Amino acid sequence: ELAAVNMGLTIKEAIDRVRGLTRNVETIHNIFVVDNENRLVGILPLDKFILAGPDEMVANIMDKAEICATTNIDQEEVANIFKKYNLVTLPVVDEARRLMGRITIDDVVDVIEEEASEDIMRMAGMDAEELIYESKALKASKLRVPWLLTNLLGGLATGYLLWLFKVTLKDVLALVTFIPVITGMGGNVGIQSSSLMVRGLATGHVDLLNLKKILLKEFKVGVILGTICGSGAGITALLWHKNPMIGIVVGVSMITAMTVAASMGTLIPAFFKLIKVDPAIASGPFVTTANDITGILIYLGTATLFLKFFYNFHA
Repeated sequence: ELAAVNMGLTIKEAIDRVRGLTRNVETIHNIFVVDNENRLVGILPLDKFILAGPDEMVANIMDKAEICATTNIDQEEVANIFKKYNLVTLPVVDEARRLMGRITIDDVVDVIEEEASEDIMRMAGMDAEELIYESKALKASKLRVPWLLTNLLGGLATGYLLWLFKVTLKDVLALVTFIPVITGMGGNVGIQSSSLMVRGLATGHVDLLNLKKILLKEFKVGVILGTICGSGAGITALLWHKNPMIGIVVGVSMITAMTVAASMGTLIPAFFKLIKVDPAIASGPFVTTANDITGILIYLGTATLFLKFFYNFHA
């Protein structure tokens, strides 16, 4: 379903050719130009086609076909090409550059909606097939269970870390009150960073070449947000428990945890992209679980280092 003419035709001959195709082609945006072996050599915009003289040769007025898609290209990459070059139609060729078909902008709109829905589902640790709401409960459960098991293992690891630091928690029980805050804030920052990273990788604004720049920016964001939130949490801890050391530990831990979380939220999707796994799956379970574990390690590790000072202030 496309309009293609041979480069050796005149404009008059090409018009006659296109008129004969109108029954099979729903809409015509561009005329594709091929050689005798049906290899794509050029594209003829409709305005040039209509305004050209009848005796002019198609080969003399056509534009070179520099942008095209191959038959094995991913549909998401096609959508990015349309966006980058503001196209309304794109020719599709095989390995020998023979013209196989075309993709139109209305096809791409459907692809964008499909890919966006798929990314959202994967970021939640689910599968795009769940959009079929009539699917059976057992099938839907099977799709979700791998990601929930990832969170389960992460939760068990977090519980084990709490057990390892039981001496610290026993001696300074007030530390328990800030565990949800530390892990929660780190998880939120990590999800924000990973969501931005996944979106950037999907749209082409972020690649592995400018990863260092993005990582440095997210590191700075983590420091700034950590300082703001850590100061507030530290002051709250001081006023609540009347012990300056608890305020210091909470504040320092939150700054460190949020900075690490922002960095991990950037690196984990990049790692998945590097090993050719869809980065969208990293935004939910993996980033959250990793940040919970590192948050507990940072918080209770910091508290253990300052443990001897707690008694001095308490006395």
